[in-house]
Amino acid sequence: MIRHIVMWRLKSRPGQGGRPEAMDRIESNLAALRSSVPGLLRAWLGLNQADSADASDLVLCCEFHNWDALRGYEAHPLHQELRAIIGPLRAERRVVDYEFDPAASDSP
Repeated sequence: MIRHIVMWRLKSRPGQGGRPEAMDRIESNLAALRSSVPGLLRAWLGLNQADSADASDLVLCCEFHNWDALRGYEAHPLHQELRAIIGPLRAERRVVDYEFDPAASDSP
């Protein structure tokens, strides 16, 4: 399986417990992606709660059946829409894609 993690630092940083602008649009888009992308097994968002200068504001975690499913997600029109929503809001973006074995006891 493949895990895809994206973290964003936003230009306008929400206060602790605050929601980024356009959060409803982001969540709606993610719900549509979950039901539309073949091989997308799980997808969830997390809002930062830590008050740290090093913290990102928003994280997206996705799990895919394989690398082809991840590539299909990246090319999907709804993913392009998500990029268009978040792009103007973000100051910084970090991505990690890695393969893992869900049966292994030490897999996160």
